Amino acid sequence: MLTKEKILDEAEIVLRKFGPRKTTVVDVARALNVSHGTVYRHFVTKAALHEAITIRWLDRVTSPLTVITHKDVTAKVRLREWFEVLTEIKRSLLVSDPEMFESYLSLAKTMPEHVKSKHIDHLLKQVEFILNVGVKNREFDIEDCTVTARCLFFGTIRYHHPLHASEWQIESIKEEFSQLFSLLEKAIYKC
Repeated sequence: MLTKEKILDEAEIVLRKFGPRKTTVVDVARALNVSHGTVYRHFVTKAALHEAITIRWLDRVTSPLTVITHKDVTAKVRLREWFEVLTEIKRSLLVSDPEMFESYLSLAKTMPEHVKSKHIDHLLKQVEFILNVGVKNREFDIEDCTVTARCLFFGTIRYHHPLHASEWQIESIKEEFSQLFSLLEKAIYKC
């Protein structure tokens, strides 16, 4: 029986082979030995298929962040590790899975706003959770954890947003991130 998951598995393979611009629903159907109508029963358009691939890929690659969010260490350690891992995930995918990263970049540019918002909101909630733990444990001095989470996330966007990927190969990028994050940490640490 053909499931959405099987279609997405095969679509990722086809996407890596042909790239996001050239991959069609017909290509995916052909790889699955089914008619394109069968694929369309699960995904109404090519855009819907690409969106589902991207969401699944994003969920998979950002899953380590969920583990860090609930790690049994101080909030200070969690917060820095969360952002370091986020930036490292994105940089390593650029190198290790360039076809999917290209797809992600291409789709990030055209992805519906509700999909982008859902993904970003999920990440922001994790940062907010860590900040709340830090406030509760008297590690951070923050009035509004929601606002601070957004400031930290968007303040470091150069290091994790795919539109800045061309800058991630700069030799000093990790050092620049560390310097920026140290400055941001000082703004929220309890004196």
